[in-house]
Parts: sequence; C-alpha cells; structure tokens
Amino acid sequence: MMNINCPIRIFLVFGMLFPVYSQDTFDEFRKKQQQAQQQAFEDELSEFQNYVAEVTSQYDAYEQQQTREFEEFKKDVEEKWQEFKAPSKKEYVEYDDDLDSRASVDFEKGEITIEVIVEEDIPDPVSQPVNKVENNVPKQETKQAPIRQVTQEKKKVTEPKSPKSIVEKTVPKQETKQAPIRQMTQEKKKDTEPKSLKSIVEKTKTPVSQKEKPQQRSPELKKKISDQKLQRKLADILKAKGDDGKPMLNKQVVDKKGKTVTPATAKAYASELVANAPVATKTYKAKDGKKRTVYTVKIPMKSDHINTRADRYKQEVLKQSKRFNIDPIIAFAVMETESAFNPKAKSHIPAYGLMQLVPKSGARDAYLYVYKEDKFIDGDYLYQPGNNIELGCAYLSKIRHRYFKSIKDDERAYICAIPAYNTGIGNVAKALVNQPKLKPASQKANSMTPDQLYNKLHKDLKYKEARDYLERVWTRKDKYRNLIQ
Repeated sequence: MMNINCPIRIFLVFGMLFPVYSQDTFDEFRKKQQQAQQQAFEDELSEFQNYVAEVTSQYDAYEQQQTREFEEFKKDVEEKWQEFKAPSKKEYVEYDDDLDSRASVDFEKGEITIEVIVEEDIPDPVSQPVNKVENNVPKQETKQAPIRQVTQEKKKVTEPKSPKSIVEKTVPKQETKQAPIRQMTQEKKKDTEPKSLKSIVEKTKTPVSQKEKPQQRSPELKKKISDQKLQRKLADILKAKGDDGKPMLNKQVVDKKGKTVTPATAKAYASELVANAPVATKTYKAKDGKKRTVYTVKIPMKSDHINTRADRYKQEVLKQSKRFNIDPIIAFAVMETESAFNPKAKSHIPAYGLMQLVPKSGARDAYLYVYKEDKFIDGDYLYQPGNNIELGCAYLSKIRHRYFKSIKDDERAYICAIPAYNTGIGNVAKALVNQPKLKPASQKANSMTPDQLYNKLHKDLKYKEARDYLERVWTRKDKYRNLIQ
C-alpha cells in the first residue's frame, strides 16, 4: 500500500538539497558575472593601451635622442670642415675619430670619395695639449656608425654620472701640475732679477707674437701629411665591415690590373692609388678660425657593383620571400630602389637599412605582424641585414595579402602594393577612388587591366616621389629573374 506522505518527504528533501532560486536572484547573478567580465576586459584593454603608449614613448624618446645627437655631431664637424656631409639612404659617410678624415660611398653611382683636411699653419705647441684632450675624449669607435657613436661617446663624457672623472680629465690636472712651476719661476725671477721689469715684459710678449704670426707648413710637408691620411682612410673604408661581419665593399673594387681588392691588399692598393691618382685641393677658413686645405681623391667601383651586392643578399631574400609568400623579384627591386643595397642606409626621416624601414611605423607594424608583439625596434636592429630583409618582406606581404587581399591577381596587387610601401595604402586608394577606402579601391583595380591600373597610379598618385618610385621598382624587377634562378 502506497504511503501518501512519501512524495511530500521527497519534495522536502529535494528542496533542502537544491534550493529554488527566484528569477530575480538568477538575473542578479548573471548581471554580476557580466559586470565582472566587462571589468576584466576593461582592465586588460587598459593594460594593453598603457603598454602601447609606453612603447610609443620609447620611439619618441629615441627619435629625439637621434636628432639631438645628430645636430651635436654636425656642429662639431662644421667647426673644422667647410661643409657637413651627412649619410643618406644610398650614400654611406664615415668620419675618423679626430674628424680630420672622412670617406663616403655612393652605392648608387658606384664611387668612393676620400677627403682629408690639413691645417695650413703649424699648430701652436702651447695650446696643443688642451686640443688633444678635447679631441681624444669624446670621439671613440666611430668607424662603422660615425654620427651615432661619436655623439654617444660625447654624451657619456657630459653625463653627470661621474663628474669627478670628467673634471680630472680636463682642466684641473693641468693646472695643478703647472701652478707650482709657475710660482717657482716667478719666485726665482724675483730673487735673480727683481729690477729688470723690461726683460720680463719682453719675455711675456714672445708667445703673443708667435700666435699672431704662426708658421705655415711647407707644400712638401702638407702633401706628405695629406697622402698619409688619404692612404690610411682609403684602406680603412676598404676593410670596413657591415653588420653582417663582411666587408661592405667586398668584390666591388679592383686594382689597375683588374684584380679584386681585398682587406689583405687594401693597404698596398691605397698607397699606390694615392701616389698616382689626381688629388683635388681646396683651401678655406673654418668656423674655428683656422685655415685648412681639403684633399680629395675619388675611386670608381666595379661596373656591376649593384649586382654584386644583390647577390650577397640573395639567399636571405629568397628565404623571406618564400616565408611571406611574395615575389622575390619585387623584393629585390624594392631594395635597389630604397637603398641601392647600401647595408648602412639611413634617410632623413629616419628610415634604416636595406629596405628602409622607419622604426616607429613600418618596422613596428611589420614586427607586430610577424611576432604578434608590439616591440621597440631601433636603428641598430634594422642595420642587421637579416632583420631588415625579414621585416621588409613581411611588410610587403601584409600590404599584398591583407590590405589588398581583394585584388584578384598578383600583377594588379603589386602595382598597388609597390607605391603603398612608399607612400601608404591610403594615398594609393585616394588615387584610385578619391577616398582612403580599400574595398572600393580594390574593386576599381580589379575592373582595370594591369596597364590601365599602372598608368592611372603613375598619373594620379599625389606625390611625385611615389609616382617615380612605382616606375623605378616596376622597371627594375624583371632584371632580377636571372638572379633568382
């Protein structure tokens, strides 16, 4: 017989074990969950935004530092030289520690220029020790990156971390040594000739008259000094290495017999060339008030110097082009147009390296695209050929496969991607549809033949630099087909 109280007991037990919540209670619980999720999202977003802002501030500080150091170095150079020569994306410039010699390599033209300066007058021996201290302290290890490293060393001297060492290196040590001697000689003069005031006055006038009428170097001495400096600087630049550890001018200079100049033969080659090559001279008065003569010699590079450097980076270009699914001939043509394969390329923007990446924009964007991380990238990182080619190819890939992914074939896509690498995707879209929108721009590109698209961009891109850039890259690409085979 069924016990009618059994269901009631079951219900009571179930109610005790599993309380029945009202709809209001459940809604409140869900609301709190949503609020917690929203707060977590906002906290994470805020943390990310703070991180991005921190990285951006690093870029801003880096740009300011680079500008400040460049101006300081330029000022130092202009004290001695009639004109300042700065590096560019296709010309490498290197100054010696004492700023008396400089070498420049025009990687597009294929010409090396060596310049040295020699003072017309024999330096005053009285002031020479002070000048020596000033010149030797701040300028160290400047051969591969003269502008940045020279000014960084100078900054180290002027930073307030070790004022004692700075003071000891400059004036006080000289004065503490000289002061007792000066006092002793004065005392001696008082003892030996206290009444001969005239002779004392005459003796003090002697250094002044020497400064007013400095002795000039003879032509023979100036030639000897200039030849030695020219030979040394030419040998140095022929031995100078890029950031990949290889000589920058490897296999690009030959002697009069047609033999390739190597680091081992650089000194002998430099000595023979300077002895026989025409040397241009020009005398001027510098800002520091000294009269100097600049001696200049120019050395041509091999006619195929561009192809020689392109071959140097062939394996890395093929590797990264395959990795990021871009045509290697486009990467080579972009690299030639950007830097003429100058591994130390630096523009005024500044953009760095073979594919001329701007740290704050293109390099940062490419690094984020590859590694999914926003990171501070500086010039030293971009001077490394492997790093530069990786990020340059990645940036081309992003433009082609993300921004212009709706363009149906590679030929049209690269016609758009090439000027976008130079001037930005927005300007390419504006040239096509008068607005910076990628979807209608891609549709417009698809509706045109490749020739029509090229001609429209070549005509309607806003900036001449971008129009010329498209022409140069597009006409240069085909010559690299043989290189990649």
